[in-house]
Amino acid sequence: MFNKSNSELTDDKIWSIAVDKKGNKWLGTSNSGIVKYNGGTFSVFNKSNSLVIGEQVSPIFVDSKNNIWISFSNPEGLVKYDGEKWISFSSEEIKLSKLSIIDIAEDKAGNLYFGGASGLTKFDGNKWQKVPLPKGKNYTIRAIDINSNNTIAVGHNKGLLIQKDDKWTSFTERNSELQSYVRSLKYVGNDLYIGYGGNLKGGFSKVRNDEWTHINKENSDLPDNMIRDIEIDAKGNFWMASNNGLIKISKNKITPIHFRNKGDAILDITIEGNVVWVATLFGFFELDKMSDIKE
Repeated sequence: MFNKSNSELTDDKIWSIAVDKKGNKWLGTSNSGIVKYNGGTFSVFNKSNSLVIGEQVSPIFVDSKNNIWISFSNPEGLVKYDGEKWISFSSEEIKLSKLSIIDIAEDKAGNLYFGGASGLTKFDGNKWQKVPLPKGKNYTIRAIDINSNNTIAVGHNKGLLIQKDDKWTSFTERNSELQSYVRSLKYVGNDLYIGYGGNLKGGFSKVRNDEWTHINKENSDLPDNMIRDIEIDAKGNFWMASNNGLIKISKNKITPIHFRNKGDAILDITIEGNVVWVATLFGFFELDKMSDIKE
């Protein structure tokens, strides 16, 4: 565990975590900008030495070219860091009315998708373009994932959108088996895993060939119905961030992993080889999947 008391970390509240292609860990804090951890030392980037002028940083996304994309609030902003220089983007440039970015994803062609409080926008490396969504709603985009067939899943405040062959299909609690508002998404092949916002029908769903399977606190060992993040490792194990600890799912066996008795919310997860990196409001954790987790 890394926190202010045992390391050079400047803020225990870690909202987001990502690992770049050089193995550097990037930590989005609540009040101290973004922190880079190279395995030995911590480097802080904030308004005093970078274009990260906001306090709370989330999300962080590392693209296929190893650019670090950083969204922040108080005030809102979006910057890109290529390891040497910082570039800041305005709301006018990215074609959204607000710079409130909640999730970022990349397709196999290298196009980046940014979703947030004022919809969805796409960046092809040169040009920004707002993505037209079905009319009639003001979309707050909370989650994005794209599979190898370029099917795009977008979770928003009122449901789920899936784009296939340039056509959007809308799913809501009224016309589908959606259990709550969508908080996280993960494609595994053509199977879609949907994490929910945590009401009585929360937890997560698996959608395969239009058949829905629902897993929640009431029908399984899931410790909480809020699923903030879903990741999958090379062995096919699922790792989920909940408001009540980390969750590992291996061959349909659910293993809750708790770090403390109260206030055990997990905010973000990323996987680096055999290591799971876990962001919390009380520091961040490095878990070796082979030795640290006992089932």
